[in-house]
Amino acid sequence: MNPQPPKWADRFLAWFCHPDLLEDLQGDLYEIFEQKLLQGQKRKAQYLYIWLVLRSFRWSALKENQKLKNSFFTMTKNNIKIAIRVLWRDKFNSAINLLGLTLGITCFLLLGLYVKQEVTYDHFHSKKDRIYRSWVKEDYGDGREFFNSHTPLLFEALFEDNFPEVERSVQYIEHDFLVGRNENRIDEIIALVSPDFLEVFDVPLIYGDKSTFLPSREHIVISRSYAEKYFGLENPMGKTIAVEVDTLIHDLTVSAVFEDFPVESSIRFDMAISAENGRRIYRDRLYTSWFNIIPETYVLLKEGTSISSMESKTQDVVLSQGVTYGDEPLEKDQYQIGFQPLTDIHLNPDIPLGTAPVGNPQYVIILGAIGFLVLIMACVNYTTLSAGQSLKRSKEVGMRKVLGASKRTLIYQYLSESLVLAVVAMTIGTVITFFLIPTFNALTGTEIFFQFEWWHTGIYLAIGLAIGLLAGAYPALIITAFKTINIINGSNQSTGKLAARKGLVILQFLVTVFLISTVLIMRQQINFLMDKDLGYDYKAVISSELPIDPNGRGIRDALKSGLDNGELLKAKLEKHPKISKIAIGNHLFGSNGWTHVAFNDDNDDFKWFRLLVVNAEYLSAFNIEPIQGRNFEVGNGLDKRQSVIINQSAAKYFGLENPVGGKLPGPEFGEHQIVGVVKDFHYSSLHTEVEPLVIVQNIMPIFAGVTDADVKDSYSPKIVFTYSGNNLHDAIEILENEWETTFPSEAPNFEFIDDRISRQYESEARLNKLIVIATILSILIAGLGLFGLIMLVANSKIKEIGIRKVMGASPLSIFQLLIKGFVIQLILAIVLSVPLTLYLINQWLENFAYRVDIGSLPFVLSGLATLLIAVAVVVYHTIQATRINPIESLRVE
Repeated sequence: MNPQPPKWADRFLAWFCHPDLLEDLQGDLYEIFEQKLLQGQKRKAQYLYIWLVLRSFRWSALKENQKLKNSFFTMTKNNIKIAIRVLWRDKFNSAINLLGLTLGITCFLLLGLYVKQEVTYDHFHSKKDRIYRSWVKEDYGDGREFFNSHTPLLFEALFEDNFPEVERSVQYIEHDFLVGRNENRIDEIIALVSPDFLEVFDVPLIYGDKSTFLPSREHIVISRSYAEKYFGLENPMGKTIAVEVDTLIHDLTVSAVFEDFPVESSIRFDMAISAENGRRIYRDRLYTSWFNIIPETYVLLKEGTSISSMESKTQDVVLSQGVTYGDEPLEKDQYQIGFQPLTDIHLNPDIPLGTAPVGNPQYVIILGAIGFLVLIMACVNYTTLSAGQSLKRSKEVGMRKVLGASKRTLIYQYLSESLVLAVVAMTIGTVITFFLIPTFNALTGTEIFFQFEWWHTGIYLAIGLAIGLLAGAYPALIITAFKTINIINGSNQSTGKLAARKGLVILQFLVTVFLISTVLIMRQQINFLMDKDLGYDYKAVISSELPIDPNGRGIRDALKSGLDNGELLKAKLEKHPKISKIAIGNHLFGSNGWTHVAFNDDNDDFKWFRLLVVNAEYLSAFNIEPIQGRNFEVGNGLDKRQSVIINQSAAKYFGLENPVGGKLPGPEFGEHQIVGVVKDFHYSSLHTEVEPLVIVQNIMPIFAGVTDADVKDSYSPKIVFTYSGNNLHDAIEILENEWETTFPSEAPNFEFIDDRISRQYESEARLNKLIVIATILSILIAGLGLFGLIMLVANSKIKEIGIRKVMGASPLSIFQLLIKGFVIQLILAIVLSVPLTLYLINQWLENFAYRVDIGSLPFVLSGLATLLIAVAVVVYHTIQATRINPIESLRVE
């Protein structure tokens, strides 16, 4: 049997081809097919036949019924042609409408990309719906509540051994390691992950495979960027990287190279080693402890199981383990284990912070709403201008109706204009967005990106069509509602439509005033945060974390070795005359998570406070002076062993009316004495109130009496100093030189305290910048709309203006004629915007323990700014109108 062309291709050809052409076309294609067969190219003959059939699918070859020559498609095609002609004929108004829609779409897309990135965190994992992160909440009553998303080390085995719903359980820890040898060592954050990490999370591999991801604790995996950093363009597989684990340097073999994690990932690392290395770092007792939290623990559920069935068993499992708190066995609900969906981590501040930062869902909603508002403004801008132009097209409408056009036909025609304009604006806006993203990221500190795929075309087209329908529906209904008899009589067609148009103008003014006043209040709050007296001096203060003894165990050894190393460096820095106020402390201002300790007071009530360990000069270095008692004295041995300083909040919280000379209210504390009380200073961000703080040089008397301790910030001591020179780079150079002579095998990690404090409000500053961009765009859109609308008003009153000029009217009276209606609408918009702004901005201000009082000034300034825009536009049109010769404006057509 001779090979035949593909049957489906023949059937497709017969379906679309015109009968008059089918026989000749099919015969020619068969001849070509036979020729290829004779050459022994069967497969090529079939592919060529398919290609030629597809190439023949063209308009001239279609059957009449396949040409879709029905009235709807013919009308659509003609309407689009007419729409393009109308838009081209009225270039000025079309340009205003196009520019307004383009600006609105650009703002909508930029903010939309940011919102999309925030709400799709961790969605790239194929098993995301089955991955959960565990959390622990301890509640022993009397305020003794501890809530953490970090968990005990034993949880990985606990879940796999006691819950049949769990397919895999993995742990993730971030830890500082020294990488390299001798003077080339640098500090790197390396993740400790379970060997079967890739069974849960999607991490694309460039080199290596899942089975050999981390085969032993002598291996390391690195990202693409770190492969280039350490090995250049060479293949890193099998090569080694020296890493100091505990006190020994290990040459770890590269077993895999993975793609860099995307921006929208809660878990992001560039280097990882097996979690089995934890046995080299942590004491054995930590692997059986229920109350020491270190890793994040994730579970992958089996398909067909639910997290609720697992959660219902956690209490029984915990109680069955014989866990005790102190000397008493745990009671039900004292130790709760819960689970958070992976995709919920990034925007859920109700669960304590883990390794990755958590976004603010309120800000995402705000920015999404603002992007939508600006887009609505652009649509309203188009609607008001088109509605204002409707009178000019009344004769066209009348003529079409006389010739038999139905209302539906006319609506289709006028909607075609808005659809064409919207699709063009969508295309231009998308292109502008693509090129603006780097600038947008640089201005706002975001990391959004534009990844276009072919199926996005349909989405963008759908958005463009939706915008066109939204913006064009009302003008189309207005135009087609004109009565033919009224058009012929020349009567006013706009009666009854002015109220709606005025309403749209008020809406534009309202949104503009709202955005301007919101930006002013947010800027006022951010300036308040940055300028508020925090209770200490921090300008030009440089800090660097000090190395600690790698052989030490626990906080006590780390603090002691760090403080001792700090004194060595301090002695060398004191030789430089421009360096002063050198001090050492285990926490820095501008960071949250200072050491949190708890104890039972003399009445056996649960109490807690923050703990700061310093040297004698620390408080003086920041000009923190006591309001009662005295500061630590340099060289005072008693101070170094047992003196304590507390803040006002601690004195009030502990109920100490005369604290100086007294003790902390706990029976188990070691020998100590309160020597001073300092005024409350804001060591944490202004989002929270000042908490009780205890300051010591020796932690042992305090730790003797605490029952619980939690540290989310690094507790390693840091050295701080002030530089009085003009060039801060000189200070960095001095620090690096002295550091190298003191700690030759360690790399300095310095930063400025004022930068740390500024970073506390990064999200607020970013939000403000985004709203500023949206506000500028909305002002431009409103200005364009107002420009076009006042031009229409001026044109509609051209004869009235001519008569007034003949009667001796001044330019001022013409200005009043044009602006009086808009002033009333602006006042109404301001009145409506005030309660709306107050309600929404107060919701935002609730995030801060310290905030500004909202006065009338932001609303006055926003109203004046909007009024100035309106006045500038009206002045321009007044000048244009007064230049027209009255003879020309009064001439009868």
